[in-house]
Amino acid sequence: MSIKRLATYFILLTMAVALCACNIKNTAQLPAEPDYSKDKFWSIKDENIKHKVDVFFVHPTTYGPPANGRLIADLNDQKLNHVTDRDTVQWITAAYAGSCNVFAPRYRQMNIEVLQMDDQHLQEYLKTPVADIEAAFKYYLNNLNNGRPFILASHSQGSFVLQTLLRNKPKLLDKNKLVAAYMPGWTFTNQDLHDLGLKLSEKPEQTGCLITWNTIGPDGISPTIKNGARCVNPLSWNTATDEFPASMNIKAKIFLSPGKKLLIKNFTAARINEAGALEIPTPKGEVAKQLNMSLGKEVYHRYDYDFFFYNVQKNVKQRCEAYLKRHK
Repeated sequence: MSIKRLATYFILLTMAVALCACNIKNTAQLPAEPDYSKDKFWSIKDENIKHKVDVFFVHPTTYGPPANGRLIADLNDQKLNHVTDRDTVQWITAAYAGSCNVFAPRYRQMNIEVLQMDDQHLQEYLKTPVADIEAAFKYYLNNLNNGRPFILASHSQGSFVLQTLLRNKPKLLDKNKLVAAYMPGWTFTNQDLHDLGLKLSEKPEQTGCLITWNTIGPDGISPTIKNGARCVNPLSWNTATDEFPASMNIKAKIFLSPGKKLLIKNFTAARINEAGALEIPTPKGEVAKQLNMSLGKEVYHRYDYDFFFYNVQKNVKQRCEAYLKRHK
């Protein structure tokens, strides 16, 4: 073998070893994947089945900065699990629990820092939560559902993950069993709806449809609202762009901190604006100063469910009853 060829061989060998080492390092950095046959990988797994309908809920981002280089959550992080369960999963699924058996998996969510990356990096990190929710949903269907109809529910990153999963694996979803999909906190375009094979809600009793919205004030610019965003108003449960009055808002249940909440009847009016956002009048000063504005001025992303909590609760009951009536 010539010296030149030998040098080339060693260069290629060195590159291959370096690449393998890099891949091993990246694999080692990724937290262990969940085994959904084990209870510890479920935030809620109803053991007492008392309803005829289930809800499968995928929670929003609760893994915030700083990531310190660990951009995917470790499901052995007991502190993160506790905060996620208490402040988010239990809080939101309470809107469903009166009508549905609740199933809410833990998953290796992306740190909020990832959601600010360019699309190429975002898509790479997205593979992990999507794989987890696919595994959780399959386990739920095969071992926990027992043939019952179900609601898909989510928020924010959870809606992004479910959207991606159902676009990639459309056969996972039995639309005959789908009561409705409540997926606020992320953009759904007409193309997304076409790819998912779902229509937006146009009336409160409609089944097999998708419901989504992103809440802002008049000056809010939300990072979750992309071009072409579609919206369902949770006061009217349709896509009409009229402003629906606060008198239609049954009651808000607003999370402030563990053990502290605001309950406000007829909290806000709402309309779908030209950008496809759910626009509300700026809340009154006493309420506004207590709100978490981490995503920007008048971006009420954290409160997509909270501001319309009892409307959601009532509507879940309406759609479940409508589905069961039609499928006697």
